[in-house]
Amino acid sequence: MINSISRVVLLIGLALFLASCVSMTKQPGDKQAFAACRVACQQAAKQCNRVCRNNCPQCTAYANQTAARHYRKYVHEVCVEGGIIARDLKSYRDPLQCRKTTCNCRADYQVCMQSCGGVIHKRLQVSPVC
Repeated sequence: MINSISRVVLLIGLALFLASCVSMTKQPGDKQAFAACRVACQQAAKQCNRVCRNNCPQCTAYANQTAARHYRKYVHEVCVEGGIIARDLKSYRDPLQCRKTTCNCRADYQVCMQSCGGVIHKRLQVSPVC
């Protein structure tokens, strides 16, 4: 009984591992048209990365302002009640708030390359992200 359960868990784990790391390569149809399309896709990807990168300081500034506002409200409420301030400003700041992905430039780039025409061959490849 336990042996069969461990086999099932092992097979599911192996299937998830094999399905998690997929890489795509592009085979162009017309070399000149593909080169022009690739340049356009690369420019769009650079613009996407620039917008996402510039979004981080804005997100951090907004998160700090929001945390400070909520902390001041908490301090005011505690002082009105005559209590002891037990929380810190850090209690109101989510450290992962600005690390959440708001745009997926890599997926957009792959879709752009796919729209250039030709065939995309998928193959398994170990990547550092996996």
